[in-house]
Amino acid sequence: MIPHTGWRSSSAFVTLVVCVAIFTDIFLHGLIVPVLPFALKVRMGIPESDIQLWASAILAIYGASIFLGSLLFGWIGDHSKTRKGPFLLGLIVVGGATLLTALTTSLPLFLLARVLQGISTSSIFTIGYCLLLDTVGSKHIGSAIGFTSMGLSLGLFAGPIIGGFIYDIAGYRAVFAPAIALILIEIILCGLLKPLPPGYKHNHHSSPEHSPLLHHPPEEQTQASPPTLLILRCPRFLIAIIGMCMLNTFMTALEAVLPVYLQDLFNYTSSQIAIVFLSNFLPLILLSPLAGYCVDRVGPYWPAISGFALTAPSMMLLGMIQENTTLYSVSLRLFLFLFGCGVSLAMPALMAEISMATEVVEKRHPGVFGVRGAYSQAYGLSNAAFAAGTLVGPLYAGYIREWGGWVAMTVSMGVLSLVTVVLVVVFTGRRGGQSGCGREDV
Repeated sequence: MIPHTGWRSSSAFVTLVVCVAIFTDIFLHGLIVPVLPFALKVRMGIPESDIQLWASAILAIYGASIFLGSLLFGWIGDHSKTRKGPFLLGLIVVGGATLLTALTTSLPLFLLARVLQGISTSSIFTIGYCLLLDTVGSKHIGSAIGFTSMGLSLGLFAGPIIGGFIYDIAGYRAVFAPAIALILIEIILCGLLKPLPPGYKHNHHSSPEHSPLLHHPPEEQTQASPPTLLILRCPRFLIAIIGMCMLNTFMTALEAVLPVYLQDLFNYTSSQIAIVFLSNFLPLILLSPLAGYCVDRVGPYWPAISGFALTAPSMMLLGMIQENTTLYSVSLRLFLFLFGCGVSLAMPALMAEISMATEVVEKRHPGVFGVRGAYSQAYGLSNAAFAAGTLVGPLYAGYIREWGGWVAMTVSMGVLSLVTVVLVVVFTGRRGGQSGCGREDV
């Protein structure tokens, strides 16, 4: 029986709910960035000499909790009767984490809040992408992910700016007032949500004869293979999550090193540095929906190649910025703009490729993932790879800059992007075809 599909189950409403949830989660994470030194020094009583150490530890704890939480919610999402429950749980957890961050003066409780924040992030992203896939199907997932990328970029940019602004005017606890308001709005939206059953778009096509009840039993050779292992043995999927890890590595590397470099070279204030990063985030905000539409029209192959081919020279050219002149100041913004364009092209393409590659594995081994499929586990692995980039990016960029300087760091990241281009050319599917995940590959 086809479920009732009113506005509460519509593609537009589900996309809105997921976009607002992703924006809210990233916005909440960004709010605390400018007030973290104050929280550690004044509220937690951390000595000045230890603040950098604890700030790094908090980032690592947050990334590790996303990594582990993504794997957990990937499994939960594929074994739940509905994805709404785990998604709503993530929103409730982020609300608790926000209140704990705002009220506590205990370092252990503050660290617990960061763990809860990471767990909520893994739930919202993993289950959220699956809600989108269940609703719009793989043929339109690129456009939907384009809008979620826009929400993510808005959160990344708005969070630190608004957090710093409110802190300067009203103090520490007031910083979290917009966070609580956003969480309440999102919980209401989630309560109105009436998602389609997991895997509905993939198991129902034109007639009841396509019901998963009539699927062939799993092939004997795959019965002993867990779904996660089966997906990871698909080269298309593996390259897609490596690409996601690379994108976040590049972004977090620039976020970690560029502010310090700009302060040293141009003597920029925090507000000026935020304006420079607008050059990076602007194309992510404006172009991501268009890039997602292109993915739906032409497949993930060319957008992914174009994205990484654009990030490679833009990062290498950043190495030229070595003098405090107007020309270099303008060039800096231009190169960051091109970098943002590359990311806005590649990210929706890779996310769409993840769902397409999972679909191909399921077609090669009918019924192996069961009625609900393994899309939560697939997106959980993707988010885990993305979280790995959160850890690798700042560590890699900081080490290379200390060891070889600014030029060595930017050029090496450009080379990594070129290597990713080669991997994408070899393994990424064209228009969702079955290349790269053939029987011999899995």
